[in-house]
Parts: sequence; C-alpha cells; structure tokens
Amino acid sequence: MKPLCTRTALIAVISILFFACTRSTPEATATQAKTEPETLSRTEFAGRVENYFEYEPLHAGKASPFRIHLTDMSDGSPVENAEVTLAVRGKGSGDAVAQTTARFGKVTGIYVAELNIPRAGNYDIEFHIKNDKLDERMPLSDFKVE
Repeated sequence: MKPLCTRTALIAVISILFFACTRSTPEATATQAKTEPETLSRTEFAGRVENYFEYEPLHAGKASPFRIHLTDMSDGSPVENAEVTLAVRGKGSGDAVAQTTARFGKVTGIYVAELNIPRAGNYDIEFHIKNDKLDERMPLSDFKVE
C-alpha cells in the first residue's frame, strides 16, 4: 500500500508546483499594466473624410503618437498619398503651439504622427488632409494635456 500513497503524494506535489508556477501574480499583472500605455480613440467626420484616430494621453513636453485612419466617404476607399498635418492651438486661441506632418503608415490610408505639446492645458487640434482628390480641414476640440 505504501507505493500507492507515495505515488499519490508525488502527483499532488507536482500538481501544486505546476499550478503555482503558471499562475500570474498580482505584482506581474500590475507591472504589465504600467508598461502598456492607455490608448484613446475618436472618430470624426468632415466633408468627405472619416477620421478614426488613436493616441496616447497627452502629457506636456512628451511626444504622443497618433495613428490616423482616413477613409474617403464618397467611395469608402482609404485616403491615399495625402499630406496630413496636425496643428495644435490653445483653446480659443489662433496661435499654433505645435505642428507636425504625419508620415505614411505601412497600410494605405493609415498615417502616423507624433505631437509634442509644451504646456499643460486644453487644446484644439486641426487635421488638414490634402491629396489629388480632396482638401479637407477638420478642427477638433477637447484635447486635455496634463
């Protein structure tokens, strides 16, 4: 009878060790959450363009990436070969505090830009999208920079 008890005990110990090693700890989960920045997104329409964009929360003096997905609403196609500029203005102010031109993404219709806004506050961002088929300005508000 002893070999059966020994085998049962050995299986129990191996099972405990297996499940103890594969379970994630709260510390590991908290660390993962800290390393993955939150992503915000918006969908806006202006004229013929649908602009779905994702960005990380804006922090003063720190570059924040924008991933911009543009669709031509006249035919549902991605907006190709556009010059996409983003101009940041203080809420209710005409002066641009930051401006950048997006570069082409790996997929047609997707553009990538980085904005670095120097001071905390509330801002408006104007997207200007221009190519052979369209020339659209999309002024958007309610961007908070911490």
